Amino acid sequence: MYKRLVSSEPLRSTKINGWQLIYSSSAQIPFQQERSLTSHDILLRQLELGSSDIPFVVVGVLKTDGPTAIKAGNKAIILADGSIEGWVGGHCTENDIVASALACLREGVSRSLNLTTCQGGRMDVYMEPYLPKRKLLIFGHVPIASALSRLARSLNFSVTIVDKTASKGRFPDADHILESIEGLEDQSFSRSQTFAVLATMGEKDQEYAEKLSRLGLRYIGVVAGKKRASEVISYLRAAGLSEKEISRVKSPAGIYIRAVTAEEIALSIMAEIIELSRETKEREILPESATHEQMSHQDTPAIDPVCGMTVDKAFAAFTADFQGKTVYFCCESCKNSFVSGPQKYILRQNN
Repeated sequence: MYKRLVSSEPLRSTKINGWQLIYSSSAQIPFQQERSLTSHDILLRQLELGSSDIPFVVVGVLKTDGPTAIKAGNKAIILADGSIEGWVGGHCTENDIVASALACLREGVSRSLNLTTCQGGRMDVYMEPYLPKRKLLIFGHVPIASALSRLARSLNFSVTIVDKTASKGRFPDADHILESIEGLEDQSFSRSQTFAVLATMGEKDQEYAEKLSRLGLRYIGVVAGKKRASEVISYLRAAGLSEKEISRVKSPAGIYIRAVTAEEIALSIMAEIIELSRETKEREILPESATHEQMSHQDTPAIDPVCGMTVDKAFAAFTADFQGKTVYFCCESCKNSFVSGPQKYILRQNN
């Protein structure tokens, strides 16, 4: 027996992994960097970002020891541009947390950190990334198409079958089934993380290759022999496509592993797609506007000689000159301690 929830606020809904989730429109709350988020806030924000295919990292404080304003259970969300929604620490730990979160997005794996706070306390932090699914468009209904659908689904790809004879019974692993390529106009997808395979055995493969190339997909694999592959490339040149657009068309599709069966051919194609997706994922997930990531490449961060924390030179609010060099600090307290007796900290650094 379910109870009906009554609310004066308008409701929003989204479908995730087959579940229809209904939640209040207040999920779109104005997050601020210094605002502590509850678990409820985090869940609603995850739903909102996830349903929009926006990559992010959830950061949670597992444990704290010693003097620190942070408490176990504090959570935040870090986006691909390095911005923080929520609060899991001051500026003395923020750079390390953001840099590690962006690394999570690059690698696609969770990680943990043990950090020292400005007050000398310790905190254990856990990070878990959310990455939108890569998408595979499969054209055709031959056994290779079925094998590709099964394998891609097991590799956590979102699978769309495009074929007028396809059905859910023939492709139970597919997320979407379209009768024609025109149906793609209603689909939202990232061009650099969407891959297509033409397994039509010559039926409209030239036409499909041209349309998909003009959409700017990162990879269009054509299952064909060398002669047919040459004909497809010649057709695309005659159609006026640039060499850059044509370079995204791979025919024959897949890496060479002496594949014979449909399953083996599917494996060779997916291996090629995964290798390519790893090359392009970082560029898409971490855009040029990712401030923290840019700084880590452009400028080596400084170390606060008092507390040992990493300090972002570009945004350091507390600095001091010592023997002709600029010294960076995470907070005013560390700067004052250094200024009152710099020699002991310089000696500590040298040791």
